[in-house]
Amino acid sequence: MATPTDFPAPHIVQPTEDHYCTIIALHPRGGNGPDFADEIFEDTTSSDETLAEHFPYCKWIFPSSPERYSTFYRLEIEQWFDSYSLTDPTKREELQVEGLRDSVKHILNLIHKEVELVHPSNIVLLGLSQGAAVAVHALLAGRYRLGGFIGIEGWMPFRKQVVDAAKSCEDGLSLTKFYEDTLGLSGIGVQDAQANATTPVLLCHCAHNKVIDENLGNQLNVALAALGVDVTVRSFASEGHWIQVPEGFDAVVKFLENHAFM
Repeated sequence: MATPTDFPAPHIVQPTEDHYCTIIALHPRGGNGPDFADEIFEDTTSSDETLAEHFPYCKWIFPSSPERYSTFYRLEIEQWFDSYSLTDPTKREELQVEGLRDSVKHILNLIHKEVELVHPSNIVLLGLSQGAAVAVHALLAGRYRLGGFIGIEGWMPFRKQVVDAAKSCEDGLSLTKFYEDTLGLSGIGVQDAQANATTPVLLCHCAHNKVIDENLGNQLNVALAALGVDVTVRSFASEGHWIQVPEGFDAVVKFLENHAFM
């Protein structure tokens, strides 16, 4: 089992103005925090500004996953958790448990530390691909109602179990038992997800993505909607496994301005 010391120190980009809000951005499988930061700040919106320039008062935290053994590739790679298939993530789901548990704990610890500096409503989780898969569970399992969640080319591990667990509870929202029994996330503030379900969500997906099928993104949307989450979906007619330029970056800016950093 990984411990907080097993995760590399996060890459942090400080705001250029007074610190008002924080975005915690999770890289995809095979990436790392510093590279993800470089890639995000390389592209611009339609106004020819980077996200850092749009939000100079925002602190960016780019955590990095440790190297883990990949059952599919049969070698050590940087990944938040192991997975056997991206076509059907339900295959050999047991491989996902250990890494997903450790990674969600790590992100929740980062959130807990950041809450000492800014209000939870001024903290946003962002994830690309496998980073989104971790971030969405950190959103649902956390103790704080955050300002927003942005999932890019994302999907949800244990999607069916999450929805079934929510439906089986009297209030239709409590996921405590699932996170305790399946991911062993007890003792870190996992509580009723009712407040978390009010967190606004933006999901972006490229319709012809050859890495993560758009159907997996649609399933994530349906699962979050079943939990009562307010989801905004943007689909782009391209093959990229990235934030669409500039339309996707425009969508991120609009979402943050209208929902999180008002």
